[in-house]
Amino acid sequence: MLSRVRQGPLERVQERPCYEPCMMNSLETVALLSDLDLFARTRELIDQSHGNEADLLVHLGEIDERKLYLERAFPSMFELCLGEFRFSEDAAYSRITVARAARRLPAMIESLRSGQVHLTGLKLLAPHLTAENHRELLAEAAGKTKSEIQELVARLSPQDPVPPTIRKLPERPAPVSAEAIALRLDPVPAAPAREVHQPAIAPLAEQTYKVQFTARRELRDKLRQAQDLLRHRVPDGDLACIVEKALDLLIAQVKKERFAVGRKPRQTSAAAAKKTTLRHIPDPIRREVYERDGGRCTFVDEGGRRCAETGNVEFDHVDGFALTGVHDADRIRLLCRAHNQHAAEKTYGRAYMEQARSARVSTRSGTGRGASRETTVQLDLRDPLTSSRCDQS
Repeated sequence: MLSRVRQGPLERVQERPCYEPCMMNSLETVALLSDLDLFARTRELIDQSHGNEADLLVHLGEIDERKLYLERAFPSMFELCLGEFRFSEDAAYSRITVARAARRLPAMIESLRSGQVHLTGLKLLAPHLTAENHRELLAEAAGKTKSEIQELVARLSPQDPVPPTIRKLPERPAPVSAEAIALRLDPVPAAPAREVHQPAIAPLAEQTYKVQFTARRELRDKLRQAQDLLRHRVPDGDLACIVEKALDLLIAQVKKERFAVGRKPRQTSAAAAKKTTLRHIPDPIRREVYERDGGRCTFVDEGGRRCAETGNVEFDHVDGFALTGVHDADRIRLLCRAHNQHAAEKTYGRAYMEQARSARVSTRSGTGRGASRETTVQLDLRDPLTSSRCDQS
């Protein structure tokens, strides 16, 4: 059997020796840029990359049209992209798909050049674009993420709902020790690669999604038990309906625990809540802040753009609880963990916060809960600023 050897240009090997010095010079130059200059230069590079990618697709489309890959000893455009241009399989497929569609609909190239629609989005849209609808759909896809464009595609081409299934996956084979392999006289054929089951939430139509994940036997048993318990409400035992009901209960419970949402308010005045010396934020204030901020990080950049993070949000005392000792809803906000830490570094300095975080990590590696509490108290006594911005909900 003859094996096909991918040929690549020899001149690339000759250019390699100058790569590291050039890279070092580039890193040193970038390190000297101010924050504003760094962002401005990055924006310029992104704009250039959009133009370069658009020009590349035009050239790839012309090469494909002329079938020049045949003269380079490649049987297809795909193999040319892998062997001559050193693209990955995913990049080659995406670029060829978009390049071919763009020869019919040149507006796709302009969407890419302007940065309105990324390459992956154009690849997803390509099978659904026509001369009549492509401008409208490209405008609708502008600025959208991959998952948002997938939802747009699902609306254009709805798929049938998938049937609920629970099936047992094959057992993972036990690893064989190197010693056992060495003792074998006959070569053993390699076992086929085990299929990797990645969790996925994929849109099927405008209002339906396919949800797939791998679970333990305990979850399977709980699903069976829930189906039996809910036969009077869900006679057909529909898994989607049961999981949705379970999530409704879980979300309500977590909101009550973390943000006091749905918890019966106690008869305490707001003034009394403010004067407490305990770090725990009273329920009325937690509930007011959460509902006011919409359960979302409130960080806003200089351009007025608000952080969209709704996971891992924490209560943050704007003035620092260690400095004021006051819980005031007007001076408490929700921040995601990253922006909470960012605010702390702005207030106390990065070096100080890194030291505080290192102390906290070393505390967690101690022995038992007593050691953890003792070390935390010592940190607070040495400097009350250690945890003033780390009010986690």
